[in-house]
Amino acid sequence: MTIKQTKIILVFIASIFLIKSLLASEELPVFKNGRLELLSKAKISSISKREITKVAAEVSKKHADDGYLANPKAKDCFDALGYRYTGGRYNNELIRFRLRCPPKIVSGKQYPLIVWFHGKGESGDDNERQLAHLHYALPSLVGSKSLDFFMLITQCPRDNPYWNTTVSSEGKGDAPVTIAMEIFEQILEEYPIDRNKISTFGMCSGAVGSTELIQKYPQLVSAVVYISATPPVGQMPNDVTISSFNCTEDAHVPIQAMRDYVKKVNTTGGNAHLTEIRATSHDAWTPALSQHKVIAWMITQKKNSLLSPPPGVVLDGRSWREVFIYFGIPVCCLLPFLVIRLRKRK
Repeated sequence: MTIKQTKIILVFIASIFLIKSLLASEELPVFKNGRLELLSKAKISSISKREITKVAAEVSKKHADDGYLANPKAKDCFDALGYRYTGGRYNNELIRFRLRCPPKIVSGKQYPLIVWFHGKGESGDDNERQLAHLHYALPSLVGSKSLDFFMLITQCPRDNPYWNTTVSSEGKGDAPVTIAMEIFEQILEEYPIDRNKISTFGMCSGAVGSTELIQKYPQLVSAVVYISATPPVGQMPNDVTISSFNCTEDAHVPIQAMRDYVKKVNTTGGNAHLTEIRATSHDAWTPALSQHKVIAWMITQKKNSLLSPPPGVVLDGRSWREVFIYFGIPVCCLLPFLVIRLRKRK
């Protein structure tokens, strides 16, 4: 290869990187109707791979009163925003919440969204405690292996820790799940969300929030992860993939009810999977987030797609051989039938 050819190749490569950097934007879009307000940007600093691994292995710290605290490194991954809400005891009041954005938002591209509902112990008025346990998923949030997705996390107020409870029923009421759904709608309007890749995470009592989100927007939600939760109440769409994590000896939430529910869903045309964590505690979230990588699984779920990995199968970190076994072989088996059918139509 001549020097001239080498220069041409280098210029070509540099041009590709320049175009990518011009298309990429880390700025928030201009809010359309003024109901959202940016309070502070995520403070993602340079963090080494070693530090990410170290923080992700730390045990969640308990709060002095109840529940858990958010790890500072997890907090740094989320923007703090506010939403103007009127209903119940609120009158045009700014409700604070958290939003994780992709490291770089590329113009014209749409991204998966995870809607997270925390447990009772993470209620509060600090707009921080609802981020508890997310440091377990730090490799997916920051660093060279971070994933491109949005994550919406609202918070139940300290005096009302239950998602579907209304303190004051005037107007729309002030149930945390009602407010969360309004914020969800606003996020869909303001940000480049792929509406075929919306999933929800319900931890303990937060499972109620996930279920209500699915039942209100069955055409949007593709998958749900239930953690240490009782089975959902009411009709669930068969096209929503369900992945549940429960401890086998959980005294607060006996596992048998979820076993029966998953079996019922699968026998009636649904797609559900239960991962049983052999433990006597209530904590199924730690293995779900760290070992089973549920975040990586959730963002691959696509509404009514045959290519979405089934519950319990995460492609992140898997070899091409494993990917081929899960998806390549079935596709290769179906291909001859498709070819034959196309020829018959001709």
